[in-house]
Amino acid sequence: MIPPFRSEFTTAQKAAYLTAAAAVLDSGQLTLGPYTQQLEERFAVTTGTRYVTAVSSGTTALEIAFRALDLTGADVLVPANTNYATAEAAIRAGARPILYDCALTATADAIDAARTRATRAVVLVHIGGHITPELDSITRYCTTHNLLVVEDAAHAHGSATPDRPAGTLGAAAAFSTFATKALTTGEGGLITTNDHATAARARHYRDQGKNPDGLNTVFGSAWRMPELSAALGIVQLTTTPTPMQRGHNLLRAYAQRIHHPDIAVPFEPRHRYSGHKAIIQLPDHTQRENLRAHLQSAGITPARGVYDHPLHHQPALGLTGNYPLADHFAQTHLCLPLWPGLTPDQQHHIIDTVNTWNLPKHS
Repeated sequence: MIPPFRSEFTTAQKAAYLTAAAAVLDSGQLTLGPYTQQLEERFAVTTGTRYVTAVSSGTTALEIAFRALDLTGADVLVPANTNYATAEAAIRAGARPILYDCALTATADAIDAARTRATRAVVLVHIGGHITPELDSITRYCTTHNLLVVEDAAHAHGSATPDRPAGTLGAAAAFSTFATKALTTGEGGLITTNDHATAARARHYRDQGKNPDGLNTVFGSAWRMPELSAALGIVQLTTTPTPMQRGHNLLRAYAQRIHHPDIAVPFEPRHRYSGHKAIIQLPDHTQRENLRAHLQSAGITPARGVYDHPLHHQPALGLTGNYPLADHFAQTHLCLPLWPGLTPDQQHHIIDTVNTWNLPKHS
């Protein structure tokens, strides 16, 4: 079976990591050391941002970003179609998540419909590494209404519009470096911003809110990234091609070569993609499940949907409402296998299997 995802590293990456890991252990500095600093510097180059803060998870990165932007007590607009962590981080930071309807990408109209008098920020989630085509209109809207843009860029390492990369599209961005991400440190997250004060507050929060005198002056926590984890991230950013470059090329091949009339492969040729997810969309839920069975019969295991359960269906959050775009997207999309080590033969087999699927006829 071709799995939906595999964590793989090249021989060169493994050798480089073992060398770096030995250096970390020899140094005796296991956290907040030179490898964390080097990862931050290299990711700043990747994203074109001035400041990067490495932390313990993508969820932590979001919470710290909300805190560093002083959004405690504010309404924050969050897409209904996103991971539980997006709303959880807002709640833990003392903000109130207000849902807006969203399929794959956000629209200005949906944001306008959800905005409250207490709204101070809008979260844009780059699902699967896709940046909304309405970015310019959303940015203008947020500027007009004095709203901060916060990027949930958990999936978007290396994603970019023709003009700007993910991580530079708002006041701050949060990336995840979890095990399944295009750039992984096993567990971890990265916060990007071009604002010095925001970056300083983020670094303050990640180290238990301690100031240089050792006083805990804000309600931070032990949100640091270990040096061994940072070293793994550096290895991937310093080998060619990077996982993000390989992922983009694989996703482009899916978009160019899948030509089934009833399957849409979202892909904007002028954009760059992280390659975190190979999303395809089908007419309805029944046909999605039929295609899933067709793929499995051919030895291919598709991934589950990016988000099978939108936030208004997550019991722990208590967020209710009617969000038809989010529900329809959750029920009708599928993710094809995608990871940097996917071979050409494997991808050819997947594409041929998709193209030969016979759409079931309704009786």
